[in-house]
Amino acid sequence: MDIKELFKGVAVVIDDKINDKESGDLILNIIEKLEKENIPLLKYNDIPDENIISDFNNVSFILLDWELFEKPEGMYFDEKPFIDNVINFIKILQQVTFVPIFIFSHLESDTIITKLSEEDLYNDRSSNYIFVKKKSDLISDEDENKVFTEIENWLKQTPSIYVLKEWENQLNQAKNKLFWDFYNINHKWPSVLQKTFTDDGSDVNYELGNFIFKNIMARTEPIKFDEKILSISDDELSKDELRKVLEAERFIRNESLPDIPHTGDIFRYSVNGEKNDRYYLNIRPECDIARKRNPELYCLKGKIINEDDINPEEQKDNEIRFVNGAFIEKVNKIYLPFVIFGKIIEFTLNDIKIQKWNSIKADRIGRILPPYITAIQQKYSFYLQRQGLPAIPEKAIVNN
Repeated sequence: MDIKELFKGVAVVIDDKINDKESGDLILNIIEKLEKENIPLLKYNDIPDENIISDFNNVSFILLDWELFEKPEGMYFDEKPFIDNVINFIKILQQVTFVPIFIFSHLESDTIITKLSEEDLYNDRSSNYIFVKKKSDLISDEDENKVFTEIENWLKQTPSIYVLKEWENQLNQAKNKLFWDFYNINHKWPSVLQKTFTDDGSDVNYELGNFIFKNIMARTEPIKFDEKILSISDDELSKDELRKVLEAERFIRNESLPDIPHTGDIFRYSVNGEKNDRYYLNIRPECDIARKRNPELYCLKGKIINEDDINPEEQKDNEIRFVNGAFIEKVNKIYLPFVIFGKIIEFTLNDIKIQKWNSIKADRIGRILPPYITAIQQKYSFYLQRQGLPAIPEKAIVNN
């Protein structure tokens, strides 16, 4: 892992001593180390205005001092407003970008971590995107690269940031390839595609964005992640935590979706006027939906299963078998695990409901992602083409 390569790009440094060359503050040594590695820095001696913070969405990292003030000697000084300002800055950043924050201060790390934890910005039982370290622990006569060594050690314990930085680098390379490829073909390529999508009756904004995304992914080189950083033991993850991660991998909640219909949309509906865990899943192909303002959706009906029916100790008529990491599904049923707060939904293939988008869009709760929705579409297609066979007499199989 090349830590300097991972964190290449413009970084932001906020420290009240950043321009005070006579202060002897260790931030000056840290900045010298960063600039020696050709990391371009945006420097501030105080928290910047909120309209500037909104432009931090593409920075590589934020290096932040905790105490952006000078304590007067022998006098009472209320530091709370200054600390609150730092905390507010971090909370604003959360709304702008997901970026590693390095808090390097003269204070002991535990003091800062305690305050961050009180504000729900730090969980000392887990890895965190905020790295807190005392400045004096980052400078060493024996190790000129102590700053990078400490960041690397922290990164090895923070897989979410590690994956982000590896992915960002590959994504940026693919993005550049895409736009240079098409620019060299025709400078007006977006206009050409706009006309094509318009003539086809499609939503230009959606189709052009989707086109760019697919082409970037096609140009992305396989990422070689460090397995040692990503590995986790079974006892580090509870059943509920595992379900939450698996849900995020296959299901997007409605608040993160655009207001347009799509294959995989899932809706909650009422039976006898009550919201009682009944769902519609749209399996109509995307190409049929995109061209219409108020398309018809082909919806499978589903309900949350009783998990006591999975592999019961005593045989039951409605039992559900789970073997070798997969559900054994009957020909007319599909099980979709870990969506909607980790629940498992059973969809039936023999009862499809046609619904207009405008009539049920207010009930959409999220979307099932590929390859899960693709597998459901494939099984439904197979179900429609199935060939019934006569039953085998029990006497031919079972011993009397």
